Order: sequence, then structure tokens, then C-alpha cells
Amino acid sequence: MTRRLGLEFLGVFGLSPIDLVRLAAELDCQFIGTVPAPIEYNPENYLAWNLLADRSLRAELKAALGDTGVELLLGDGNAFLPGVDARESLAPHLDLYAELGVKRVNSISFEPSLERSCDQFAVFAEMATQRGLQPTIEFCPISVIGNLETGLAAVRHAGPHAKLLIDTMHFFRSGSSLSDLAETADLVGHIQLSDAPAVPAIADYLEEAMYERQVPGEGEAPLEAILAALPDVEAVGLEVPLRSLAEQGVGPVERMARCVAGARKVLGA
Repeated sequence: MTRRLGLEFLGVFGLSPIDLVRLAAELDCQFIGTVPAPIEYNPENYLAWNLLADRSLRAELKAALGDTGVELLLGDGNAFLPGVDARESLAPHLDLYAELGVKRVNSISFEPSLERSCDQFAVFAEMATQRGLQPTIEFCPISVIGNLETGLAAVRHAGPHAKLLIDTMHFFRSGSSLSDLAETADLVGHIQLSDAPAVPAIADYLEEAMYERQVPGEGEAPLEAILAALPDVEAVGLEVPLRSLAEQGVGPVERMARCVAGARKVLGA
């Protein structure tokens, strides 16, 4: 199987999804992932954008996808929050992604109850499936769904359409088992690839994850082993925010070119 390589939104901070599509095409990547609106951090002072609110932006994005042949594969930015019902908060996101022709929608939980997190993912999975979208959830060490074991429990609770998204930094830092990953590979639908040091360079985990990861192959995560455990997962999205380079004036083209080159070496190995 030939892996498909893509660019996830987090590596380009405030860059518009249209420019991300063009960047993916320039770097010979096959897909992108996006969110309804960018995070606030915007070191390169891009114009603000919001896919939910801007119909013309959605039309331009569809045109760019058609012109380049790049696929909008992953709709991200869907979080389960304390006291908030996913049926209300995330329905607009799913409607947006269905309109844009997205294939897969990813979620993460910041709800402190594991039981409610699993129930909210089941609701999300039901809503996604009704719209023809494939639901995934990622585990993260600072979430109650914090490792492979709890991620798999959420997927099994949500039913046969649900899958797990493996973020390689989160997998590495969670202490999850490579052998367990290989045994449950059929429940994994997507990989987000980045590297990280074994000892965090930034004390705050969320800050490190959101702003400062490493180019694939330049850290200590067992990327080749993770990929080998998931031989049938076709889509590998690069989620590599590099704040330090952005603040040195290194633009998104050069940053993502370094990440693509690193990823291709890891994939080739």
C-alpha cells in the first residue's frame, strides 16, 4: 500500500485553508486537514478567516480543491467540553464538513469524566455517520482519554463506524504499547505524524503540542515502529507546529517542506 501524505492545519498556524491547499499541491501532498477557524496564534499576521461564517470562503476552498486535486480529508477542531452537549455544539461543524466533502472528522475530549467522554463520542459518531462522515477520536496524555487503552474503549463504545486517530507525539508520551497498537490496528483510521523529544522541552504539555513539535526523524519518538504497526492506515497527516522557526521568519512553505522531507525519509525507512 502507498501511504498518502497530507498537511494538517496546526503546522501553518493562521494560514487560510485555500493557501494550505495550494501549499499541499506545491509539496506534492495528497490531502489537507482543517478546522472551522484558526487558533489565535498568528505570527505571520494572516487575515482572519472563518469557514462557518463565510460562504464565499467555502466556495473558494471548493474551487481550490478542484483545481489542484488535493483532498480535504480531515475535519478537525471538534472538542468535547464539560457541561456542553456535542449534539448542539458540534452539529454546525459536521454540517460544514459535509458541505465541503470531507471524508473523516476527528474529535478530542476535554471532559473530565471518562464515561461522559465515551458517551459524547458515541453521539458525535452517530451524528457524523448520519452525514456520511467517518468519525475518529484521538487520545492525548492530558485528556481523560489519555492512552491507547482508553482510546480503544471510546471507539468500541461508539460502535462499528468509529475509529481511532493516532497522533504519534501523544502515543509516544502516553507510554502506550506498540504490540497492543499492532493487535488493534484495524480500529485505527488516521495517523497524525510529528516527532518529539523523550524529555519535554516545554513544561506545559498542551503548549508543546500546539506550538512546538519536531520534524519527523529529528526527535526520539519511535515513528518507524508506529508506522510498521499500522501498515494498512493509508493517510498520514503532518501535524508539526514549529513556533520557534516561525518567529525566526521561516515561512510556512519552508517549514512544511522540511516536515515533508523528514516524513518521506521516515516512510521510506
